[in-house]
Amino acid sequence: MQNYKKGLLIAMVLSAMSLMAAEDKTIYVNTFDDIDDNNSSKCSLRLALKTAAANKAYGGCNVGNTIPSSADTIQLEAGTYNLNSELVPTSEVVINGKEPSDYNQKDAITNQYPALTTLQTKISGQGKVRLFNTTDAKTGLTLNNIELIQGKSNDRGGALYLGGTTTLNRVNVLNSSAASGGAIYLENGTNILNISNSLIQGNTASSGAVLDMACRDALSFNTRTINFNQNSIVENGSNTNNTVLVFCGAPTATLTANTIAKNTANTGSGSILKFNNDQTTNSLAQTSSLTLDSNTIVENTAYSTFLYDQIGTKKLILNALFGNTGKSCRFASGDVAQQTSTGLSLSYNALMLSGAKDGQCDVSNEVLKTEHNTVDVSNISFSNLLEYVAASANTNFLPVYFPKNNQTLTDLVNVGTSVCNGQSDQRGIKRITDGTLLLNPTENNSCDIGSIELVKLTAADVNALVNTSLVNLFTNSNNSGYENQRDYYKSLIDDSATDSKLLPAYNEQYQKYNDLVINTKANLKYRAIYVDPFTNSIADEDSNHKILPLNTDNYKVSVERYGIGTLSSSGSSATVTKLRDDENLLCEWNPTLKRVIISRKDDQITQSEEYNICKYTLTSKVNQSSTSSGLLFAQFKNIAPIATNDEYTIQYGSDQKLTVNLLANDSDDGDGPTSTLVNNPNKPKFYRNFEDVELPIRLTNVPSGITVTADRSGTCPGDDIANICYGGNLYIQVKNNFNPFNYQFSYVIYDAEGLKSNEATVKLINTATTTNDSRGGGGSFGILSLIGLMGLVGYRRFKR
Repeated sequence: MQNYKKGLLIAMVLSAMSLMAAEDKTIYVNTFDDIDDNNSSKCSLRLALKTAAANKAYGGCNVGNTIPSSADTIQLEAGTYNLNSELVPTSEVVINGKEPSDYNQKDAITNQYPALTTLQTKISGQGKVRLFNTTDAKTGLTLNNIELIQGKSNDRGGALYLGGTTTLNRVNVLNSSAASGGAIYLENGTNILNISNSLIQGNTASSGAVLDMACRDALSFNTRTINFNQNSIVENGSNTNNTVLVFCGAPTATLTANTIAKNTANTGSGSILKFNNDQTTNSLAQTSSLTLDSNTIVENTAYSTFLYDQIGTKKLILNALFGNTGKSCRFASGDVAQQTSTGLSLSYNALMLSGAKDGQCDVSNEVLKTEHNTVDVSNISFSNLLEYVAASANTNFLPVYFPKNNQTLTDLVNVGTSVCNGQSDQRGIKRITDGTLLLNPTENNSCDIGSIELVKLTAADVNALVNTSLVNLFTNSNNSGYENQRDYYKSLIDDSATDSKLLPAYNEQYQKYNDLVINTKANLKYRAIYVDPFTNSIADEDSNHKILPLNTDNYKVSVERYGIGTLSSSGSSATVTKLRDDENLLCEWNPTLKRVIISRKDDQITQSEEYNICKYTLTSKVNQSSTSSGLLFAQFKNIAPIATNDEYTIQYGSDQKLTVNLLANDSDDGDGPTSTLVNNPNKPKFYRNFEDVELPIRLTNVPSGITVTADRSGTCPGDDIANICYGGNLYIQVKNNFNPFNYQFSYVIYDAEGLKSNEATVKLINTATTTNDSRGGGGSFGILSLIGLMGLVGYRRFKR
């Protein structure tokens, strides 16, 4: 069903794209020149901003979204837009760079089409001018997939001088400079700043090489929400810069899964991340808060990497904050040891708490008395803990640090908490800590410290596996069957309206489901369960941190019978108990089908408290020592037989007795072929009584206008024992040969175990009517009935 939903979503997106094409309100920039001329036949970025503000065509730009208070979307092409002066949006805009995607390749991290590429669109200040200024109109600005380079201001905000809500997604800010806020300055009025998946590098400023802000508006603190998620902030600042990231006013700042490394500030007084109340330059409100969650903050050079005091709350969770030149954490208000209210809380961070002053973190004794679970790395070599990896497709095109797994207690890997579960690391990979490893519980994954979560091959334990109808496996009303999906993707491929760039993904999906149709039908077994062992497992990564996709090209699969057992859980832990072996349980890996097939030699269903358990093992073909095993918990149930609607013709005016075989179109195919049952290959499909007489049919809603008899009859099975069931041929006859009505009745059938089917309908179409006549079962009043009644009235009058 998951794949179907994905296919349905794609179809909906395509449909939406076709509608958007008909009413496209995007403003398309078609020149790299910085033109500001209403008479131009071209549409420059500057003219596009004026078009958006005026809600009418300007220069060579098409009119955009004219709905009041709605943002306009401006689309840029691949290339560099060199600015002669700063851009000043006066209405809310979304500016998109060329999509950084290769639809012919799979992504190195997600293993899905399309592959992420480097950014293709750049906006440059040429080292002369600031890029964007939204402080006058305080308008909202969203930038996607753009590189901002060489912005310059002699005052505030080298690249971005912001007065309104701003969102940057995959926006690199490079080599910009200003007096304050080399990359970004937040002026009064800015209330939200969101930055994600971005590289901020090479920016300089005397104050705030990356970020600076106005602290007050008149006498009031400026209240802001600031979110940095999954960014790399590297190699900013210089020894002449005082700060790199400055927070003041009353901010609520959250930094999650970022790499903050190799930045520089003045080694005598400078700070990389400044969060303290400095009455002379940066005032901070007591209501301020800073959350540092799963960041790697290392190899910075400054007097203080993180400068804080007793003002505001500071929450540090799972951060690698060490290996910096100068103190990694410095308390700005004197000796921290005896402080009783610093507003700092710690949880599972890697810090230097003792030893050399270089890289040490100042923490009060009060905080150290709490259950902070700090990994003290005071006497451990930096190179033993972290590995720097340059930007590549394997790192989401951002420079990062990977934790090393030396399997020691001071590693930053698997530190024993699950607080990160469900979050994503800097690459966008989910941190999963709630998976069970019943065979190797000591290898359960827990959180890693820092912005990167190591990927480790893990074969998941999967419970709640139950056999489903093998008929529905191929086609069903939810359109989730293999044939449904195959035909769906084939229709997309054959549709001339389908965007050609989507064809590689569609062709792969079509081939996948076509193979499943062919190979599953070739390997049908009675009540079989087909399991993809890769679906719930976690991939491995090689020595270069390339994730090895979960498929048979990268992993070997082996399967063996575990036995019959039970599964019990308590809280977050689970326990499997093996009750007995069972040679009738079959656990097989089919390399052609690429599925684990779980079945039985017999037709025994599973008791509710028990499981048929198979063990499977995944082994990396790249690293044979990387292996993991999981358990598959299966239960077998009886699948109801299938009754199909039938339609027959009755001859008007004839005493014809219809002979019908209702079972001809019915089946018990949901359970699969009985021929694969080693212990009972000739098992009957339908119900037989104790005398071995087949009596699988029970009639319902039989109208009074017809009679139905059968070759044989007897009591029905189970809870329906009070009813009569039939076997063999049924014989149907209309009581009144000249009755022109259509009839219908219903029936159900029972399989060999006495399980009842759906209710099916038998329609009897009278040749005196048409097949689409709405009259039925002697209960309708048509024109022939009216003529008959009129004749009867006339006859009676004649008799009088």
